[in-house]
Amino acid sequence: MLAGINNCHSMSIYKTRFRNTKVRGFTLIEVLVTLLVFSVGLLGYAALQSRIVKAQLEVYQRVYALNLVDYIVDQIRANPAAQGCYDLANLEVGSGYSGSYSCSSHGTADTQAQVIEAVNQWSDLLKGSAEVSAGSDVGGLPNARGCIVFDSLNKTFVISVVWQGLIETVAPISTNCGNTNYGGPSSAFRRALTYKLQTPIMDN
Repeated sequence: MLAGINNCHSMSIYKTRFRNTKVRGFTLIEVLVTLLVFSVGLLGYAALQSRIVKAQLEVYQRVYALNLVDYIVDQIRANPAAQGCYDLANLEVGSGYSGSYSCSSHGTADTQAQVIEAVNQWSDLLKGSAEVSAGSDVGGLPNARGCIVFDSLNKTFVISVVWQGLIETVAPISTNCGNTNYGGPSSAFRRALTYKLQTPIMDN
């Protein structure tokens, strides 16, 4: 009998405590604020990923440009008898250049032929001939151009590769190559890699 009374008393206390306990969930405002914060975070992450991808592509482009510069530097060094033919003056090869380079004023016919082949090959590489898809050149750099100018005062070849970047930035001042072809007079999209090669001119 006493045990039954105790059990009833315990159940009464449990029910009283359960009724006095407030069960509280999330309000609609709290859910909406949480979703807003989460959405902003996702947008920030997506923007960061986009900037990382662009930065990686910019690095790849600069490495590719360095390879193009190395190619023509090696060609100039390998043909000292006709190095004067490598002075392209105001000529920009690569994108926008549809002609075929020629030179007959330095070295011999054989050494001139080597220069002509090297410069035209360089022009094709600048246009993306290293990779072809569906009959179109798709390799290399976007809108790439190449310039070679001989500085007679310092006896130095100034070799430049320029191309179109992904975002606007401060225009490079190391070269005038392609100066107005990347974002107008400000050249805001122009990227440039310039190398100075000092070598004796041996041709007549």
